[in-house]
Amino acid sequence: MVLSRTPTVEELGLLATQPLRDKKILLGVTGSSSIYKSIDLARRLIRMGGIVRVVMTRFATKFISPDLFYWATGQKPFVEMTGETEHIDLTKWADAMVIAPATLNTMSKIAYGILDELLTLTAVTMLGDGKRVIVVPAMNTRLMNSPQYKKALDILREEGVVVIPPKIEEDKAKYPPLEDLSHCIDAVVNRGRDLEGLKVLVTAGATVEHIDPVRVITNPSSGLMGVLVAREAACRGADVVLIHGNMSVEPPYMVKTIRIESTEDMARAVREITTNHVFDIAVFAAAPADYKPVSTKTTKISTREHPKLVVELEQTPKVIKNIVNKPRYIVAFAAETVGGDQLLAKIQEKMNDYNSDLIVGNNILSEHAGFGKDFLDAVILDKTGVITRGLLAKYEIARLILDKAVSTIKHRKLDT
Repeated sequence: MVLSRTPTVEELGLLATQPLRDKKILLGVTGSSSIYKSIDLARRLIRMGGIVRVVMTRFATKFISPDLFYWATGQKPFVEMTGETEHIDLTKWADAMVIAPATLNTMSKIAYGILDELLTLTAVTMLGDGKRVIVVPAMNTRLMNSPQYKKALDILREEGVVVIPPKIEEDKAKYPPLEDLSHCIDAVVNRGRDLEGLKVLVTAGATVEHIDPVRVITNPSSGLMGVLVAREAACRGADVVLIHGNMSVEPPYMVKTIRIESTEDMARAVREITTNHVFDIAVFAAAPADYKPVSTKTTKISTREHPKLVVELEQTPKVIKNIVNKPRYIVAFAAETVGGDQLLAKIQEKMNDYNSDLIVGNNILSEHAGFGKDFLDAVILDKTGVITRGLLAKYEIARLILDKAVSTIKHRKLDT
């Protein structure tokens, strides 16, 4: 969608939720009990703007009728090899192939070139044409721990296949959560694995400061911004640690998480982890409480005894200032109650104070943006000046700041 005017909130939402617009995705499905989830994946990829065609193994059709995928995509699935050139035609058509779920049988056949199914033949043809193939394993963990799985995995990765790990739960290597999987497919198709080998630290969510055991000082942060950054980084190959407080969204399944409560807890966690590890990128997207009570009561304060209550507050530590070993690229966030040039002036001052490479300032009083919403009314600034400003989707911001971070790190390498 190309607009020659300022887009509406609805149009921005469409732009943000359709990152796969006009991308042609070939969805391969195999005979796993989790195959039913691929119906929802196909529908989600279409809602993200993708054009989806399905290739099924013969055994997959015993679990789900091809008619259901026909309903989901509007395209008849491909199953049998007819002796014609379906694999060539599909390879020419597709931008990328996603095999989800992928059984060990299918992974091994692709790895060793056993091309007795249209799906495996097409996957190998895609690799031969230099196109992206993404594999999403789903199986019992006993199979996943087998030497055969490890060998197949090593060969696939060596050949350039991107493997999105399963969610390990209940002794099973399960189909990933749809939010995480669809985001990863988008990130790999549009960005690749450009963060492989990098370590990324992210903070997210709201901290809590207790007045007494039942009353707290906090804020309405949902944690969405930090979760999107952590997921984007992990999908693009980074090793991610997410330090988070209260969140109304689930953390990505594929990142290491450290759960904290207070701002001091978050500052301590940052201090400890940056003492023991050196990160390439750190994104401070959390919303720590800036004040805490000077003293906390150990029992509930009685409203009968205290019809009026005066609470004395003191500042909490600045989490970003508790870094020990400085990451190569630091991103700060600043929530303000002003916009425009006033917001720009405030975040310029904070960027200098925090010694960050980039800062995202946002006006939380904006009607369509802020805490708990999908957008920020933001100004994004780095040391070269304003990168962008206006109403921006958090999904878009997550990608933008990581694009900027990896680009800067690469240029610094070239300069040294």
